[in-house]
Amino acid sequence: MQLQRLRVRDFRCLPQVGMTPAPGLNAITGDNASGKTSLLEAIHLLGRGQTFTGVTGDRLIREGASAFTVVGDLVDSRGNNHRIGVGRQSAETRFRLDGRDAPSRLALVEQLPIQIIDPNLHRLVEAGPDQRRRYLDWGVFHVEHGFFEAWRRYRRALRQRNAALRRGADLATVVAWDRDLVEAGNAVDACRRGYVDTLMPVLKGIVTDILGEFELTLSYHPGWAVGEDFSDALIRGLDGDQRAGFTHAGPHRADLRIRVGHSRARDWVSRGQQKVISAAMLLAQAVLMIERRGIQPVLLIDDIAAELGEPYRQALLERIVDSGVQAFVTFLDPGLIPTGVACGGMFHVEHGVVHARGGRG
Repeated sequence: MQLQRLRVRDFRCLPQVGMTPAPGLNAITGDNASGKTSLLEAIHLLGRGQTFTGVTGDRLIREGASAFTVVGDLVDSRGNNHRIGVGRQSAETRFRLDGRDAPSRLALVEQLPIQIIDPNLHRLVEAGPDQRRRYLDWGVFHVEHGFFEAWRRYRRALRQRNAALRRGADLATVVAWDRDLVEAGNAVDACRRGYVDTLMPVLKGIVTDILGEFELTLSYHPGWAVGEDFSDALIRGLDGDQRAGFTHAGPHRADLRIRVGHSRARDWVSRGQQKVISAAMLLAQAVLMIERRGIQPVLLIDDIAAELGEPYRQALLERIVDSGVQAFVTFLDPGLIPTGVACGGMFHVEHGVVHARGGRG
């Protein structure tokens, strides 16, 4: 999927934007507080139904305005055109898809896959498993058929089992949910394992291009003891679950562990290398989507010069151009764009106004 045209009205600090991006790399320049990040937020909103900065609700409406709208015209790999939109007015947010109200933001997620490389990208390596599960499940959702339905069934059974545990229900009531939980949980686990197996070769190639010879591995841990069946883990942990009032074992506790050599990456590599590894992981997902599903995601990269040193920045952007994904990358100054990196689109943002400047080959 490619974003062919973006229209924004009264979103954040942007009064009115009409933008025609290029298929490949789009460079967005401008001073701090000029509106560059707001522009990326608008695109992210179209593909996720929410911003990546955590700002929500009426705070997204430009000061002095009463509503905002963000509309994107898309074309898929078969040449089919689509239109998606998000708007907020009178304390209500609405999602639109091809001229109709969308039932939820999930419809946007399916239509326009978006990944963000932002100032917090190192947390993918450094933070706890929640960050890596979200990363993993975004990729699995778009690549592995059947994952979302299995995940939804698993979450439903988990809620019911936890509710029984919290109210101190008898043993039979608690374990009555175990069959559904195990069936759906094993399906989720299988989808994740298959995805990681296919992701690793792609990731290793990208990491080598950017960092050179670098012994990076991902190991998937299911959320219970390795080598143990999920059903056995539930039985073994039942006493502890009853005391705690929630289910310990399961895919909701899974982790994607990142290692360099024999050490955890967060304990061994520098902050700069953590950011490079995280960026490579996000790009690998995009490349895998193209290879496996023919779906072209959109990458958003906010202030890359502040996040990555010049050699890493050059190598990452060249790899993005080679991958064929559509990307939007912000810079404080055009001089920070690495020499030789082909930009299909060049835009400058000043006081919330976006000016097209042409591309650079």
